Amino acid sequence: MRTYSTSEFEIRIDNGLLEMRSEGPRVSKSGSDGERAFTSLLRSESIRLAAFDIRAADFAFSKVELETRIRYIGRQCRGMPLAFIGRGDQQDQLRTALRVIEQMDGIARAFRSREQALAWLRAQRS
Repeated sequence: MRTYSTSEFEIRIDNGLLEMRSEGPRVSKSGSDGERAFTSLLRSESIRLAAFDIRAADFAFSKVELETRIRYIGRQCRGMPLAFIGRGDQQDQLRTALRVIEQMDGIARAFRSREQALAWLRAQRS
């Protein structure tokens, strides 16, 4: 397993699965370190599945910025099944993520628990 973390996020890679967990307040200026690490790890590892856990994060993005960030994820993870894990009060962000990824012809699902998300991703591997 390979890990990379800062005070705002943690990325773990294990057996072709990338898990990225965001935490704390997320505002417009946050994200460049996470994006660089994410992109670098995707290029250097054999990644086939990805999970994004936002339950510990609080987003203060405009709708346009949220969609832009999700499109970035969609481009970087093209062809991979994506799982988004969020709290009940993050349903709008999760719906936006699913809509944007589907518009890009991607496969994505939203979950409330990491265990459910990982089970779905493992099933996609088969």
